[in-house]
Amino acid sequence: MSRPRLDKLPRYLEFNSRTRCYYYKNPSMPRKARLGQDGKKAVELAKTMNAKFRIQVEREATRLEAAVDFGSPRFDTALHDFVERYIADYRLKSTTAALLRQRQERLCRQLGSLQVATIDTKLLREAIGESSQFEQSKMKTLLTRFFKYAKSNGTYPSHLANPVDDLFVDPTPAKQRQRMTVAQFQAVYAVAPQWLKWLMTLAFHLALRRVDLVGLRFDDVVDGRIVSPIRKTDTNARECEATSVDFPIHPDVQRVISDSRRSSLLVGRCPYIIHRKAERRTKRACNAVSVGRMEHPAQVLPDYATKAFKRARQIACETTNAFDGLIGRQLPTLHEIRALSSHLYSKAGYEVSAVQDLMAHTDPDMTRAYQKGHARKVLRVDMMLPFSIEGDRPGVKEQGAAYGIECPEQRQKKFSENFLTEKQRSRYPLVFL
Repeated sequence: MSRPRLDKLPRYLEFNSRTRCYYYKNPSMPRKARLGQDGKKAVELAKTMNAKFRIQVEREATRLEAAVDFGSPRFDTALHDFVERYIADYRLKSTTAALLRQRQERLCRQLGSLQVATIDTKLLREAIGESSQFEQSKMKTLLTRFFKYAKSNGTYPSHLANPVDDLFVDPTPAKQRQRMTVAQFQAVYAVAPQWLKWLMTLAFHLALRRVDLVGLRFDDVVDGRIVSPIRKTDTNARECEATSVDFPIHPDVQRVISDSRRSSLLVGRCPYIIHRKAERRTKRACNAVSVGRMEHPAQVLPDYATKAFKRARQIACETTNAFDGLIGRQLPTLHEIRALSSHLYSKAGYEVSAVQDLMAHTDPDMTRAYQKGHARKVLRVDMMLPFSIEGDRPGVKEQGAAYGIECPEQRQKKFSENFLTEKQRSRYPLVFL
């Protein structure tokens, strides 16, 4: 096969006379690529790669040109303005807004000085690559919303592709936390302080979120029922889901309310059902009351409830074998009581739709996700082949009976197919472990 003349090779393609091979390297490549000894094939490959490289250069030039022509603002200024507007428009809770601002600061540390129009997918990947898999997903969501907003108001040129469209994030690792069993619940309950026992009892029967449990007030007990407001993260969720859930009062819950009312008098009439008598008055608690984060010094905040449950769980791990085989992130948290309650309601015979209303979920699949992992479903099969393999000589021998059914009162009875009644066919339904 004839090879092309060396002086008419495409740009960035060269021929090595010693190895008799063709090599290609454009400025964007870290090292040369060997294209083999076939001259015609090497020329075609070089032309194709030159075309792709030219498109890449043109895109970068277009991006830089747009940054100059549009007077694109700095990334940190544009992102800050977007985040503040997003928080205000969607009326996000203070905790959610704080997380959003933290992600904004991480992105601005990497990209803050760049103009918005000059940012491409590679820069975004470098900016989020050092974060955890969970945070990468959250920051990608934030960037997607930001660049859509930037395109709509002219901050980012509309003729350029959205750099987030091709942004790769590391897959989220599998969930390690295990479901809580009744035995584990009882082990933690046995060593928990009194106020935490109240909290665990309410979580067990009402299946409320942590923030809703610590927010329950004596005023929420009306006509022998508890009316609990549901606190959601953003406006859309608050408007879609129920604003309150009306619960009947279980005898266990009634005992908690009665004990809590007596305890409330000792701590200065705390209006919250879940409260505690602090060993000492700390400056941090005083500041929380003065700035409005706490209404009463005996009030329990959500984070403190989580830490107290973790301490009680550690004592249970050391004194019982309920958590044997579980370490670190595998240990069930306070929120797992909500999932345990959902499972027990389902096991008691309540439909998914009823448990969904109890948990204030808009989607029944979310309710099923909470119930998943607590028990294995076992399908009992009462059938066998009417054949046997003889031991002395190879072959298959047909048996006289077609079916075998295991009966509780007898070892085993063989029935012909024609003599099976409908009751015997459907005698053993699905069972739960």
